[in-house]
Amino acid sequence: MLRATPEVGARLADRYRLSECMSDADGISVWHATDEMLARPVGMYLIPEEHELADVVISAARAAATLEDARFVRILDAVHRGGTVHVVFEWLPEARPLSEVLATDGPLDPMDAQRMITDAADAMAFAHAAGLSHLRLQPDTVLLTPEGQVKIFGLCVEAALHSTSATDPARADTRALGRVLHAALTAKWPEGEAFGLAAAPYENGAICTPRQVRAGVPDAVDAIVDRLLNAHPRVGTPLRSPAELAAELRQLPRARPAPGPGPAPDATGPMATVNHILAPFPDRDGSWKPSAATRGVQIGVIGLLVLGLVLLSWQIVRAVGSNGDADAIPSTGPLQSIRIADLRDFDPPPGGDGQENGDQVSLAVDGNPDTVWRTDRYNTATFGKLKTGVGLVLDLGRVQTVRQVKLIFPHEGSSVEIRAVNANATTAPADLASYLVADSEQDLGIQQTLRLSFATRTRFLLIWLTKLPRDPAGGYRGGISEVSVSG
Repeated sequence: MLRATPEVGARLADRYRLSECMSDADGISVWHATDEMLARPVGMYLIPEEHELADVVISAARAAATLEDARFVRILDAVHRGGTVHVVFEWLPEARPLSEVLATDGPLDPMDAQRMITDAADAMAFAHAAGLSHLRLQPDTVLLTPEGQVKIFGLCVEAALHSTSATDPARADTRALGRVLHAALTAKWPEGEAFGLAAAPYENGAICTPRQVRAGVPDAVDAIVDRLLNAHPRVGTPLRSPAELAAELRQLPRARPAPGPGPAPDATGPMATVNHILAPFPDRDGSWKPSAATRGVQIGVIGLLVLGLVLLSWQIVRAVGSNGDADAIPSTGPLQSIRIADLRDFDPPPGGDGQENGDQVSLAVDGNPDTVWRTDRYNTATFGKLKTGVGLVLDLGRVQTVRQVKLIFPHEGSSVEIRAVNANATTAPADLASYLVADSEQDLGIQQTLRLSFATRTRFLLIWLTKLPRDPAGGYRGGISEVSVSG
């Protein structure tokens, strides 16, 4: 049985005086406390040593404590003491979570957002070089100090507390940085309403880029977000590591973009708080102010330009047919299982003959991983160059919000794409182009969880195998032992 939460005023380890319980859930409590030995405020996780997460959390905390970088909230102590695991961390009373800044003051100035994410990417590149990852980067774990510094909270520890893992941690953290940047630029969250922020809008099954949501976002920054969050960006290639992201960000121009529609920032209004938290770039010049007439002309011209860009972006999204993909766990609440109402094999032309062992498809959802829907046998891993893939179409019965797909394969080595149909579709399309890519993974193990970067509204999902593993009996043959969907 887990021990009761201690009381305010209790003194632990002959050193830490508990001041306020910040949260208490599932046997783990978080406290504001005072280190009476050093006369300084601290934060503390308290976990009963018999808790199932106690050992993994203390190991994660000790790993994070080895990293010497001021951009991370420091771990000060991590010990077993008196039947409880104590994880003590740096207390920053003046730092504000990005979620609070955005919910209270609105989106950041694009150049402030650029600098913030550059610092965060640099910090995470340093962590990954040391073999450490975060996996829970989001607006409540990215903090901003009054001096304009970025502080990342929960390196290693937050993932341990939430049992979060990723097959490619660098890729997961990079895409998480993309979601944070999108939120910083728009004050909207790409995974749905969360952190006090409204849900980011979608168009034709794809997330709207920051520039579609808010005028004044530079093209170069908008393109970075696209490369972070889309499997098939309009320009360039996907960014797959914090170091790669940091390098790209350092090459961006730092000139202030032209103002978008709307009033100028008020020096005494909500954005003043953001400007105080995030110091401006050295080359910022806010001395010139246009007249009311000039501003009116600017607003009209820029409004027309933005409308044109939105329409152009809409056409590009339709032509490219891309959707976001990522490994990060959705943070909008616990996942709920989604019932698969029906499924069928999918082997479209060109190259396909319309069927791929359709009599076996029920074996992929029968709850028994020993039974398998299998593909035909091919002489190469890429289907003998006859076609680009085969798969299963899942009918969810009605439009659902999909966040995660779990797969079990009969052998290691499959590559897969998760594709989704526009939410307006009432029947499953017969052509591959109608299914937009929501996630993709290469060379998978036996079991794989694909967590979508953005909540995807759809009725029809396609599990599309793009590469087959070698079959012990000869040739190349894939299959799916079990598939389940959550939202």
